[in-house]
Amino acid sequence: MSEHYFLAVPLPIQIKEILDDYSKKWYTKLPLKKWTFKDDFHITLSFLGPVTYTKSEELMDQLQKELNDFKSFDLSIHQLGIFGSTIQPRVWWFGLENSVELMELQNRIRNICEEIGFSTDKRPYNPHITIAKKYNDRFDKEFEIPLSWEEEPLKFKVNEVILYKIQPSKKPSYHIAKPINLK
Repeated sequence: MSEHYFLAVPLPIQIKEILDDYSKKWYTKLPLKKWTFKDDFHITLSFLGPVTYTKSEELMDQLQKELNDFKSFDLSIHQLGIFGSTIQPRVWWFGLENSVELMELQNRIRNICEEIGFSTDKRPYNPHITIAKKYNDRFDKEFEIPLSWEEEPLKFKVNEVILYKIQPSKKPSYHIAKPINLK
């Protein structure tokens, strides 16, 4: 049986704690059903769906070779945003600074995934960190989703890519299957 996987940039624990503290302030004030558990914060690079063990090994071997020269880089979180409408938001997220390195990393990973036979998202890549998702139509309070980041940018170094296994019935839901270190 195949399990579902995705490739992502992990976040340092200090950043996860700050993001978790921020999201907890809004938990009872916003009409969203599914809030990201602290240890599950990440930046998705490519969703893979169901993957056999053999296919995951092939993918990770190829990624290790292709990313061998990829250098670590800095990112910062500096904004908030939503997917969907402000009336019925689908996803509320932390946004990242524009990063040539992140876009190049995601592009390389997408190309490798396609070469190996994975179906990839054809929409333009919009890097973000999900805070909460799924509009709750039973929410009976007035609300306004914050879309302005009032905090100092949160800076961190990207020095690895992780293959995560999804286990939706557990907390955390995303478990490290295999890491790839960047130079």
